[in-house]
Amino acid sequence: MSISKGLVDIQLVPADWDYVEEGIENVIVSYHGKDPKLQGWVLRLTKCDVGADADVDSHEASLFRNKELQRKQDALEFAASIVSPIVGDEYVLPQMLVNVSTEFLLQVRENIESQRPTKRLAKCIDSRQSASMLTKEMISRTPADNTQDVHSVTVELKPKCMALPRSEFFAPESSVKHRVCWYCMHQYTLHEDGNVSKFCPLELFSGDRDRIARSLDHFAQSPNNNFVVFVDGRSVVDEQGKISDKCVPHWDLLRDTVADIAQKEDLFSRLQLVQRELDSFNIESVLPKYKHAMETGTLTTEEPGIGAWLNTYTEFRKRLDSGSNDDSIVSDCQAVMELILATTLRDVSVLIKFDSWPARNATDTSSLEHSKYTIGVVDHDPKKLSNIPKYHKLDRDIVATYLQHNPDEARQRPCRE
Repeated sequence: MSISKGLVDIQLVPADWDYVEEGIENVIVSYHGKDPKLQGWVLRLTKCDVGADADVDSHEASLFRNKELQRKQDALEFAASIVSPIVGDEYVLPQMLVNVSTEFLLQVRENIESQRPTKRLAKCIDSRQSASMLTKEMISRTPADNTQDVHSVTVELKPKCMALPRSEFFAPESSVKHRVCWYCMHQYTLHEDGNVSKFCPLELFSGDRDRIARSLDHFAQSPNNNFVVFVDGRSVVDEQGKISDKCVPHWDLLRDTVADIAQKEDLFSRLQLVQRELDSFNIESVLPKYKHAMETGTLTTEEPGIGAWLNTYTEFRKRLDSGSNDDSIVSDCQAVMELILATTLRDVSVLIKFDSWPARNATDTSSLEHSKYTIGVVDHDPKKLSNIPKYHKLDRDIVATYLQHNPDEARQRPCRE
């Protein structure tokens, strides 16, 4: 990993950037120009509600830019000082902050508009930002040797849950959370017709190669936004909206290769361990702690800076290394911060990139070239403390909806770590 903490000034030409994908907060565009310094990099451009960046006076725009710049600088420091020690330096991608002009942002926004999914059009690239994150590319449009015999293939996994909570502070009606993971319960909120995915993320993090491969097959049957395969830079699904051999060359081989990677890479076990330990209180007990900390001034409406995150991680690490399970010694502020950190890590995406994946017409797939890969995590900006009440409401809604569909404990399908 190489993270540049300063602000870098590079000439950016709008026509050199292509749409890749987007989430709730950012649009990702990749570079296809001739500048060797930018080849192999992508820009993460912050989004806002359509019209939110229009007719803003200069003073207000200046305040916004300064606040956004500080937030992004804190995110860089957070990646280097918090995420890297937790998941491993080797899994955090190189990144830097670069200056962007309003003209550049508006032109890129216009250039990519027709390529964006309809469901994302309520937001647009925010033209008020003065700097954007430049990150090493993990979704490439062209294979390494630029021939028709191979493809560049990237697998994106966003499992959302790595472990069952160990908290003892559940209300009686929430005890189901000890048996069924957050992801599997959430399926009943997302799919009111009960047509839920068979994928369980705990299988993916089980360390058992057969269970991992089976979980990937289940994931491929209903991928949604949590499982994406990119072939030469484009996300692909078959005519049924599934990931299969119809759209991914040698899908069975890819599934098995990813299963091997998930079993051997330390990233998966590290994420699971820290998720389990950081989420020791769960949102049910953290909400009253959050309210008490706000009332007493231990926490404020200001989002924490990097100093507060470093203190949180240091205290957590001391407790973890000592083997202490005494949660009574943890302050309200520490419990809230640990939950936010757990939520941040739960929401990361794992990207696995193969530069030379065999094409469909390849008759010999035994070459080791296809198994050479790069792996890393993205989407690890810290979540906001102000989201705590929203997380609590979502948690209650998810449990209630699940129990409406599955009131009989004997018929509930338990998740297994």
